[in-house]
Amino acid sequence: MASPDFRCSPGATPKPRQAPEVVKSPSRDDSGGGQAADSSSSTEVSESAAAVGCAADVPRKWGQFEGLERIGQGFFGEVYRAWDAMLERDVALKLYRRARNRLEEWTQYGLREARLLARIRHPNVVSVYGVDHRQGRLGVWMEYIRGRTLEALLQELGPLAAREAALIGFDVCSAVAAAHESGLLHRDIKSKNVMRENGGRIVLMDFGLSQDLRTASADRVPRICGTPLYMAPELLRGEAASVQSDIYSIGILLYRLVTSGYPVEANSLNEVRLMYERGETTLLRDRRPDLPEPFLRTVERSLSPDAGERFATVGQMGQALSASLVGCACLT
Repeated sequence: MASPDFRCSPGATPKPRQAPEVVKSPSRDDSGGGQAADSSSSTEVSESAAAVGCAADVPRKWGQFEGLERIGQGFFGEVYRAWDAMLERDVALKLYRRARNRLEEWTQYGLREARLLARIRHPNVVSVYGVDHRQGRLGVWMEYIRGRTLEALLQELGPLAAREAALIGFDVCSAVAAAHESGLLHRDIKSKNVMRENGGRIVLMDFGLSQDLRTASADRVPRICGTPLYMAPELLRGEAASVQSDIYSIGILLYRLVTSGYPVEANSLNEVRLMYERGETTLLRDRRPDLPEPFLRTVERSLSPDAGERFATVGQMGQALSASLVGCACLT
C-alpha cells in the first residue's frame, strides 16, 4: 500500500513517510476550516497540528498580524491563520524558520515563491497579498481559504464520481493553464495542494517548487523534485519538467479522485521508478471499468508514458474533460 504522501525537495534525499490525514482546522467562526499551502513541504492540517498552535513557540503577533494559529508546518517554516489588523481580515501567513546559516537562502526562496505566485491572477489560484522581513523572519501572507483539501474530501467521502472529478479537473486545468501562460510550471500538483472552498471554488496552492521558464538556463537544470507518486516517468529519469509533466500530474490527481489510489503503489522514490521501468502500472479502466469511456480516455491519455502522446496543452485537456461531461470525447 502506498504511503499517502512522500515528497522530494531539491537537494534532499527522499524518504517515505506516513502522512497524517488532513482534516478541518479549528475555526474562529462557523464558516468551516481552512488551510494555506506550505511550499516548504507537504502541509498537513490536523487537530494535533492545530493544538501545537497553542504552544509557547507560536508567536502571538508578527507585524500587523495578530492572533496567530498554526495550521500547517514544513521544512522551511510554518503556516498560520492570522488576523490582519490593518485590513481587518483573516489571512494565511507563512513564516520561514529562523536559521542563521540559511537565512539568506530561505529569504530568497520565499521571495521567489511570492513573486512567482504574484504573476498569476486567476480565481482558481490562491492569491498572494504581500511579503516582508520582520522580527528576524521572512513572512508571506496570502488568501485564507475556508475549506478542505481534496485529499481530506477523499478521506471523508471515498472515491468521487467521474462527473465530480471531471468538474474539479476542469478547474485545476484552468488554474494550471494560467500558471503556464505566466511562464510557470507548477511541478507539485496533487490532492493535498488543491482545496475546495466552502461554496465549491477549487483553488490550486503551493507554488514552492514551481519553475520559472523565463529565467536563465541555470534555473532549468533537470532535478528530481516533487511528490514521486504524482511525477511523470521522465522526471524520475532526471529529465526536465515540462507542460506535459504537469499534465501527467493532473492525470494522477484525477486517477486518485476516482479510485483513492495511484497507478503505482509504492513507498519510496526508487520503488516508483522501478515500477515504471517494469511497466507495472494499473490502468484506470482496470480499477474503475464502470467509468464513462470519454473520461477514461482523457485520463489515460494524460498518463501516457510517452510525453509526446499526452495533450499538447493543459487547455486541450480541460476541453476533453468538459466534453466528457456530455458524453463525447474531444481528444485531438
